[in-house]
Amino acid sequence: MVNVATWVTAAVCALLLFDNAKAMEVERADTQYKDREYRIELDLVLHQPAERIQAVLRDYSSYPSLDAGILESKILERPDEATVMLFTKLRACSGLFCRTVQRVERVQESSFELLALVVPEKSDVVSGQSHTVLQTVEGGTRVRYRLTVVPKFWVPPLIGRSVMLRTLREASLDLFRQVEMRAQHE
Repeated sequence: MVNVATWVTAAVCALLLFDNAKAMEVERADTQYKDREYRIELDLVLHQPAERIQAVLRDYSSYPSLDAGILESKILERPDEATVMLFTKLRACSGLFCRTVQRVERVQESSFELLALVVPEKSDVVSGQSHTVLQTVEGGTRVRYRLTVVPKFWVPPLIGRSVMLRTLREASLDLFRQVEMRAQHE
């Protein structure tokens, strides 16, 4: 029979572990399809310092380990200290339809902010942009993430669009969960 002191000690240890391992908080996760454009807006709180979150987000070569849909990621060039030309190869699926998508983006880095603009002539998308802003808050970092993309390829209108929106939402949320976990070890 387990005595009360052992049980209380185990319960306190479990509470301390859970308190130190807070999970990402989702304040907003909206998706929309309009005028051929897929949009996602996320507002999250990650329970790690902004400096660590920023370090993980700027480790471009590690993107495949943060998102299973990213097959490859590499810096093509760094025209100046605050600009990166970034190549990514992604696996994009909409229901049963999957394809490999290549994308080149011009990423502008500033303090706690990344703005990535797709270079359409070097990408499998007509247009695209992602904007990530980090803000220090009590207990961690608020992340504001906005993504818009117009693919060059056909997506089936009835089921494909809703599946694509759900996939974008879940992949983005999973990415930031991974960022938070990686930042814990930075």
